[in-house]
Amino acid sequence: MMAEEMSERTDLIVMARDDETSKPRSLKRMTQAERTALSDSRMYDAAIKLICEIGTHNTTLKDIGERAGYSRGLASNRFGSKDALFANLIHNFNTRWADQLEQHLAEHSGLSSIFAALKSVEDFLIEESDYMRAMYILWYEAIGSHSEVRVRLTEYHRAYRRDVAEWVLRGQEEGTIVAHIDPDQYAVQYCSFVFGTIYQWLVAPEAIDVRRAFADYRQFTRWLLTPPGTPPTAPE
Repeated sequence: MMAEEMSERTDLIVMARDDETSKPRSLKRMTQAERTALSDSRMYDAAIKLICEIGTHNTTLKDIGERAGYSRGLASNRFGSKDALFANLIHNFNTRWADQLEQHLAEHSGLSSIFAALKSVEDFLIEESDYMRAMYILWYEAIGSHSEVRVRLTEYHRAYRRDVAEWVLRGQEEGTIVAHIDPDQYAVQYCSFVFGTIYQWLVAPEAIDVRRAFADYRQFTRWLLTPPGTPPTAPE
């Protein structure tokens, strides 16, 4: 049996613990799919920590496997290359982000969707700061290469702009957004604010008041997009 397979066998039996006593209450045998998902999750967490600590160039598959508590060869055997692992990490992040955004956007449309999405980004940036830092370090470094990461990044940015443009179009149909605004151009501006703010936060987090920056941009968005005579209510 290969060393990496033996390493994963340590997850074959997991202890279910009582929340109050922290004592073992039952044993559960994990399926192969569950063991794989668990080891992937641990390696993603390890990769995030290493990227934040030493950057992408200094992070190796060997380091990721060992930091996750597995054999040094498991990450390489599972993903094949560092680019492939990073691409999977970004896909995992984007899925998680999409789930959170969907929750924030429930029962919103048009202008209120824009405000809800901005609040979602703001909360994710503050509450999942290590995750966000690792992902954006990966994304920005990918710009200078032709890796799989850059290909996925291009697709995600296209999707982000499309979503924002659709919110503007819906708001124009509802009458909550002025008709003369170009949806595609506003989408570029919106993404420039989000990604530009995150870039500044990566460089000097102590210099960026995230809550203030997002509050100001929501106010600017209301001034820019709402029709004249709209009652001055606070942005969501």
